[in-house]
Amino acid sequence: MIKFSAILLVTCITLMLSNCSSKLLTIHRIDVQQGNAIEMEKVDQLKVGMTKNQVKFLMGTPLITDAFHPDRWDYAFHLIPDYGETESYHLTIFFDGDTVTEIRKGNMPESDNESSLTSSE
Repeated sequence: MIKFSAILLVTCITLMLSNCSSKLLTIHRIDVQQGNAIEMEKVDQLKVGMTKNQVKFLMGTPLITDAFHPDRWDYAFHLIPDYGETESYHLTIFFDGDTVTEIRKGNMPESDNESSLTSSE
């Protein structure tokens, strides 16, 4: 009976230690998303010459509107996933009055439709 208890104890310890390297026994962490959800399909639709209302309809309200630079809108997105790589994107749109004059994609991933964006970083 003692040998059976010892074998059972060793088996249980071995199983518990083998699970330590897996995600089964780790603490669950939620994905943390901050800022504007920036979708590349919508970014590709942005064009120089659009109005502020058109940009706001397409992209939503900007995360940052600077009182000292009213002709600049910043859209920022930051995602810290439970597991995996952190994602961080930044999009800046410049206006002259009510018209888009420049779009800076910052560190946005490349898209197929680069002709509609002017990237001057």
